[in-house]
Amino acid sequence: MAFYDDRKFLLSHIHHSFITCDDTGMCEMAMLNELVTDKALCQGDDNRPELKILDYYAESDLLEAGQSYDIVSGMGFIGGHRHRSNTAQRLEKLKKDRQNQAKITHIQWKDCPTNLSEQDLSQLFPKKDLNKPKENKQPVKSALSEALELFPAAPNNPFGEYARFDGRVNRSAPSKKILIYMTMLPTAERNYGMEVICLSSARVLDLIGLICWMYTNEGKEPKLKPSVNNYCLKIAEETGEVDEDFPSLDTNEFVGKFGFPFLALIERETKESSLLVTLYIEDEPIKFDVSTLNLSLREVAELASHRVSVRKSNAYHIEKIEEPGVAIPLDSKLSSFPSLVFRLIFEDDAKERMQREFETDEYDAHMKAVEAPLYRSFNVTLNQKMGMNYDVQLGISGEKVEINPLPPKGAAKLLSRQQKPATLYMDIIAACEIVSKKYNPGKCIFKLIYQLNQEFKKYVFETDPSTAQDIVKKVQIILEMRSTNACKEFQLYRERKLQRKAMKSQISVSKGSMSRS
Repeated sequence: MAFYDDRKFLLSHIHHSFITCDDTGMCEMAMLNELVTDKALCQGDDNRPELKILDYYAESDLLEAGQSYDIVSGMGFIGGHRHRSNTAQRLEKLKKDRQNQAKITHIQWKDCPTNLSEQDLSQLFPKKDLNKPKENKQPVKSALSEALELFPAAPNNPFGEYARFDGRVNRSAPSKKILIYMTMLPTAERNYGMEVICLSSARVLDLIGLICWMYTNEGKEPKLKPSVNNYCLKIAEETGEVDEDFPSLDTNEFVGKFGFPFLALIERETKESSLLVTLYIEDEPIKFDVSTLNLSLREVAELASHRVSVRKSNAYHIEKIEEPGVAIPLDSKLSSFPSLVFRLIFEDDAKERMQREFETDEYDAHMKAVEAPLYRSFNVTLNQKMGMNYDVQLGISGEKVEINPLPPKGAAKLLSRQQKPATLYMDIIAACEIVSKKYNPGKCIFKLIYQLNQEFKKYVFETDPSTAQDIVKKVQIILEMRSTNACKEFQLYRERKLQRKAMKSQISVSKGSMSRS
């Protein structure tokens, strides 16, 4: 314990103690200007007893000792290291020099005491005869060349183009392992499946080609037909028994979509089995079966119109999916195409005529710009590509469109899951259109297109024709009044799409003319 009789030092010590021990910082703000210097004490009033006491201890040696420097952390010792001295660096350099010297051998050159004769020099350093002919050595053959010579040439595999879908070659790509049962094998060998590893990005048609390629490489009998269109895949049990209750897998679907561990390869019988034709109308696929490949594209379009109730119109053409913009003659047969996937395109005048049929004088009289922004609800059905359709209440006002799911009825309560409501503001809605086809008689389909993250998406609804007309016209009038950026961008997107199609058609026509010439 230490005793101090210097009052001024004690005051300074207490001042610093309060400042350093206070975490809030309030003491430092309150006591910042309380220290009085010697000059201030001398200029003060002598009648004040406090100043007299402080002036008596003004010349204190301990006061200067109480004023210390600010505490600063030594950053050189935090997270760093001390610099090495010159002595340590010099010793390390000497150590490395000794290690390098140990690896070097010094040989002292000495002159030969005796002169060697020419005979001794010829023995020590013999001369090579360059005029001597070289010996003909047999060429070296690799193990692969010897193996190819031992075995005869392998027969040509007509399914070689499908070998690139083998998942055993590329281990990093996602793949699926499936056990395939070959129904064309004898009964004794039919129950043993063939393990196939196929890329998930391949289609079912590519999987069939890969199976045929592996089957042909193994040299099994009987031999397969040279076309993959003669075979199809069906669901099978673990024992190899084919499940005839389910249809064959769609050849245009991806393999990664299915999760069946066992499949069976079956030879397709053209007379008895049906062929699947896919026809895209307004970007919606229509799939139906045909019994023969001798049908023309015009007959296929008529079958599609009967199935989906497309309005009769002669102003249309059919084109391939992989060749957009190139019209195909309607008298062409299905047998002349390797793929049975097409697209039906209506001409522009036919589209305008169908749209004008929805706009009648009676409808325009009831739907006015004043009534369009008022709130109104409609009960419609929301169509989904994957999953079940469910009923919703569509509420439309001048500011937004609300989609509220209705409670399911009957057995749908057990099969469907609870859907979430959605709200679309008018600022992001781009268009509302009626689709020119309907799946069920007496029903009409319309789509609501909106913009989300610079992409255009859509909701597809189904209801009766009169309700669909009311909804579409109501939304169109609201969009015309607001004139949002989403509508303008969607119109530009459509124009660019039409320009690309026109350019592709021109390029294809020019290529065809060059090939004819």
